Amino acid sequence: MRVELHGLGKSYDGARWALRGVDLSIPSGSILGLIGPNGAGKSTALRMVATLLEPTEGTVAFDGVVPTSPDAHQSLRRRIGFLGDGNPLYKHLTPREYLRFFGQCFGLPERELGGAIAEILTTFSLESKAETPAGELSKGMRQRLLIGRCLLHRPELLILDEPADGLDPRGRSDLRRVLDDVRRRGVTVVISSHILRELDDLCDQVAILQRGRLVVAGPVAEIIERHEVARFVYELRMLPQGAEHAADVLARHRVLVESSGMVEGLAALNVQLQQDEAKMAEVLADLFAHGVKVVTCSRVRSRLEDVYDRISDDHVN
Repeated sequence: MRVELHGLGKSYDGARWALRGVDLSIPSGSILGLIGPNGAGKSTALRMVATLLEPTEGTVAFDGVVPTSPDAHQSLRRRIGFLGDGNPLYKHLTPREYLRFFGQCFGLPERELGGAIAEILTTFSLESKAETPAGELSKGMRQRLLIGRCLLHRPELLILDEPADGLDPRGRSDLRRVLDDVRRRGVTVVISSHILRELDDLCDQVAILQRGRLVVAGPVAEIIERHEVARFVYELRMLPQGAEHAADVLARHRVLVESSGMVEGLAALNVQLQQDEAKMAEVLADLFAHGVKVVTCSRVRSRLEDVYDRISDDHVN
């Protein structure tokens, strides 16, 4: 589903604007990351795209059509999966009962509903808790159930507001896997998050909101190139024996050491360089050649995070 926002704005009191003048095109089958601080207007924008909040001005078009009637909105909502901020669960319903209730609300035929519920329970590792009241589930399990509910009816547009909230590392990994699968099916995904590293290498589109205004939007690669984000930060962990040679090698390559210390018995350095991964590979080869035994090398800053920091430094906010 292709989504287009034209001059979208929302005022709750007629005087101040939570969101204004937003023009944004979200290609069908893409994953858009919506980024911004608290109060930037992210949740307001998502609720208008989900048709749950009426715009004060502007329109949202779906595949070129702006819904205007109650019937059109109802039909459209059957094609959307929406996880908003602070969605409650019915604590006395089990996950199986909860999914069945929403499947019936979406009009899923009974012959399909049982299979869809089983698929969601399996996908989100909830089979063992399928008959446990939702009020007794952990926060992470409740969040997985909420996300699963959004996918139950196989929507064409999936809107997730801070979906990683409450998820442990395994849950976040599962979420990325599910979103990758959803993308392969051609579903359009709009996802907001404060955890920018969670969105890096997942989204192909990005939009950044500051104080209710859209300040950056477009394909991730183009945004990075436009803002000349060439700063890469890595954490190197190495055996203490021979680690004293690392500083000389890094200096020759004009690599900046941001911090150093010991982590789990290994010498650890956070290093910054101004070139791409190929340069980091060259540095690693030189370290090995000089007897520095690097155990791990991992990126610790995301490129989306760097774009956001650069925009903030430019006082767009």
